Amino acid sequence: MHVVCLLRMTLLTVVCLFSFVALADDAARIVDSPVAVPEVLLKKMDTLRLRPDAGSGVVRYMAGHDAELLRNWLRSEGYLDAEVVPQYIEGQARWQVKAGALWRVRHIEILPPLTSPSLKLLHANDAFRSESYDSAKARLLWSWRDAGYLQARYIRAVVKPDHQSQQVDVTWQVELGPLFNISEIHIEGARQYDSELAMKLSRLQSGQVLTQKRLQDAMLRIAADSRYQHAIIVPELEKAEGDQVPVRITLTESAWRKLTADAGFSTDSGIGLGMGWVDRSLLGGLLEYSLRGAASRTNSGIGATLLRPVWPDADQQVGISADYNRVDSDGRRYDAVSGGPFWQWYFGRDDYLRLTLHAEQVREAGLRLLTLGPRADIHLQRTRGIKLPTSGWKLDVGLDLPMRMGSPGLWPVFDARGRLYQQPLDWLLISPRLGYGRTLNLQGTVPKTYRQFAGGATSVRGYALDSLGPVGIDGLATGGLMKTYGGLDLVFMPDDDLFSPVLFGDVAKVWQAIGTTAPVVWSAGIGAIVHTPAGPLRLDLAFPLKRKPQDAHFQFYITLGDVL
Repeated sequence: MHVVCLLRMTLLTVVCLFSFVALADDAARIVDSPVAVPEVLLKKMDTLRLRPDAGSGVVRYMAGHDAELLRNWLRSEGYLDAEVVPQYIEGQARWQVKAGALWRVRHIEILPPLTSPSLKLLHANDAFRSESYDSAKARLLWSWRDAGYLQARYIRAVVKPDHQSQQVDVTWQVELGPLFNISEIHIEGARQYDSELAMKLSRLQSGQVLTQKRLQDAMLRIAADSRYQHAIIVPELEKAEGDQVPVRITLTESAWRKLTADAGFSTDSGIGLGMGWVDRSLLGGLLEYSLRGAASRTNSGIGATLLRPVWPDADQQVGISADYNRVDSDGRRYDAVSGGPFWQWYFGRDDYLRLTLHAEQVREAGLRLLTLGPRADIHLQRTRGIKLPTSGWKLDVGLDLPMRMGSPGLWPVFDARGRLYQQPLDWLLISPRLGYGRTLNLQGTVPKTYRQFAGGATSVRGYALDSLGPVGIDGLATGGLMKTYGGLDLVFMPDDDLFSPVLFGDVAKVWQAIGTTAPVVWSAGIGAIVHTPAGPLRLDLAFPLKRKPQDAHFQFYITLGDVL
């Protein structure tokens, strides 16, 4: 026994001394293989790593071991009668494959019968491959455990071969055990927020069947709430009594107070600064308030929001907000105080509907205007990507119905904008966008506050903010009742860790009413997206292609965060 072990150690030492990287054409030395030999198998073959000057004895010995490796691999691929004969020709090892027929599955018996027809298992006439068999066997067992039979196990798993027909019969019999139900729920890690909050977010209740999907959905719902980083939900089987199992929810909470700040720059608004403060500590996390402020040459203001979740699902919120804004752009100059109660419903991870009873008092050029009316906003998003969205779309739609108080005036305002993300090549991301705005003059003259404007970073880069559209005698834009705009961003090397160049173009049209003419304006530019620890940072240089005398020769933008 000691002699055999010593011999094997000696041979292993020889292999290590004479080894080298397998060549790409080594697969050609495996003759008559019915399936392509994978690279991972070639790397396991000791013979292919021997140096050319290795002795014939070492090569013959290793070739025999590698023949056994090839034979086992072929049998795992469904060639159960496969034989591999090693040969030594002109100083090289070769392997002659005698694969035989591909064995197939003839019959599958599953006890108890399947309850999920969509479960992907073996089928009659499938090739009998080890990987497919093991994967299907594991999926079947976990499907029962996912359905609440947490102690399900195989009491019979048999493969019966028929050498005459070269087929196999498979029998899987599972002992299900009890169908477990939730007996009670324990919360751990609730230090800042009331444990009842996580309980309601999870939607778990005593008496529910303990399915894996129910637990996964509960973890996702808790993690989607801004109060928590993540949650782990574990059934405590060691404490089960009959078919009743307690469940433990372990929470990792987010900070209950958060201060944020950001900065940006564009030639049309100068340096922009913003700050936000959120405090979720009121009533154990059941009530929160936020403060915000922003300052730039064209738009400055402060605001506050108070909100609380609405039960039983906690995917809805009610609250009240108030804002003061001062706008001073090329088309609009006014002060506004606005706010009102709102209801917001999150019906997806990134999707929501917000309804507001919106009141606004505007002071513009000596005119005071007070409006009141409902507003609806909806956001839909289906995107995928790590650093940048590389597939999917997003859409925002808003409808405002401001009615003037004390004087005639009703001006419904509609706005919609969307963007697509497509990556046809590894090195290219294409992202077109489109927007449309419409103001209806149902009663009274439409003030500038509710007119449609274009120009700036969110519509047509290269032109000053709110500078496009009909122009008054002072040379400033007066706004229209309709607008449409679009753009195309080409991002090169979107998956690059540091730097992604960008080419872009924008187009827009603002006009007074249906049937009237208005010029179409274009812009183009170059930019770059730089990935920083604080998120993606975008730098853009945009040029107006239909420049008027009052337009600058270019506009420069810096954006942090939402760069596409």
